[in-house]
Amino acid sequence: MKKFALMIAGLGIAAATVPAATAQAGWQNINQRQTQLDQRIDQGVRNGQLNRNEAARLRAEFRGIADLEIRYRRSAPGLTMAERADLDRRFDALSRKIRAERQDNQGAGNGWWNINQRQAVLDRRIDQGVRSGQLTRAEAVRLRAEFRGIVSLEARYRQSRPGLTTAERADLDRRFDVLARKIRWERRDWQNRR
Repeated sequence: MKKFALMIAGLGIAAATVPAATAQAGWQNINQRQTQLDQRIDQGVRNGQLNRNEAARLRAEFRGIADLEIRYRRSAPGLTMAERADLDRRFDALSRKIRAERQDNQGAGNGWWNINQRQAVLDRRIDQGVRSGQLTRAEAVRLRAEFRGIVSLEARYRQSRPGLTTAERADLDRRFDVLARKIRWERRDWQNRR
C-alpha cells in the first residue's frame, strides 16, 4: 500500500511539473528574441524605416535586456517565473519601440526616403494641386503614372537582392527629384492656363 501511495504521489509530482515544462516551451529564449529583434531592426534599416542612430539606440536597449538576463541567471540556476515575466515585459516594450520607430517616418533622416514615404509626400502634393486647381486631372494622372514607373523600377532592383545598392538609390533619388520638380512646375503653370 505504501508503494502504491508513493507511486501515486510520484505521479502527482510528475503531473505538477508538466505544466511548468509546457510553459517553458512557450517562452522564447534570449537567442530567439535577439534573432527576431535583430532581423526586424536590420529590415527597418534596409528599407529606410530606421536610420542608423535609431537602430543603434534600439540595439543598445536590447543589449541591456540581455545583460539583465545574464545577471538573473547568475543568481540562481534558471530563471524564476518573475524574472521571465520581467524579461518578457521588457522584450515586448522593445518590440513596440521597434514597431513605432519603423512607422514614425524618421528613417528618412538617413538621407534616403523609402518608396512609401516618397509616395505619401508626392501623392499629397498632387492631391493638393488638384484640390487647389493648380493641377488638372489629366496632369495628376500623368504624374501618378510616372510615379508608378519609379515604383516598378524599385521593385525590379529589389528582386535581384535584398536592399538597394548605392547606385540604385542614387538612380531612384534622381528620378524622384525629377518627378518632384515636375509636380512643382505643373502646379505653378496653372496661372498660364487662365
